[in-house]
Amino acid sequence: TGVQTCALPISAALELPHRIRINAVSPNVLTEALPDFAPYFPGFGSVSGAEAARAYQRSIEGIQTGRVFKVGY
Repeated sequence: TGVQTCALPISAALELPHRIRINAVSPNVLTEALPDFAPYFPGFGSVSGAEAARAYQRSIEGIQTGRVFKVGY
């Protein structure tokens, strides 16, 4: 899914009408979810929900388009 996640907002941003933006946020596993999901993410670092939320906020409220905001990589 990494390639699709990176390519979709870039490709779509080129096709969208002016003033319509598209971005993606790709966080690592959330720290708050580790008790339930840690076995499925061996060797991965975690990121806090607050840090992921800031990336979503930047994606929505910022001026960028066609970006992938990676969090915790």
